[in-house]
Amino acid sequence: MAAMKWLLMAGLSMLACGCGSQSSDPNALPEWIAAYPGSSAQHAGSAFVFQTNDPTEKIIDFYEQQLAQKGVHKEARGGGDYGGFLSAADESHHRNVMIDVRPDKGAFAVTITPVEKK
Repeated sequence: MAAMKWLLMAGLSMLACGCGSQSSDPNALPEWIAAYPGSSAQHAGSAFVFQTNDPTEKIIDFYEQQLAQKGVHKEARGGGDYGGFLSAADESHHRNVMIDVRPDKGAFAVTITPVEKK
């Protein structure tokens, strides 16, 4: 539980810094984060959200592998009855992302919070 609190604090800290996306479309995921297969992420404040019926581990595995191909590597990962999460960053910590997966009405709600330092 302490790890979850730490990760929540780390995610909030990343959001608090003066950061932005390099994408020309502010409503689109940054180019270094792929859309999950079969999903359509919607922009919601500083995050992107979508729903899927796929299990938590499949979602987290997809993003861990996809992000690694873009040079953004896992810093922390967890899962359990609550769903799961993945925190990842590039070597210089200029690109960071927190992915949170939660059960939601028989499906899973996924929140992707990218932070890109200018």
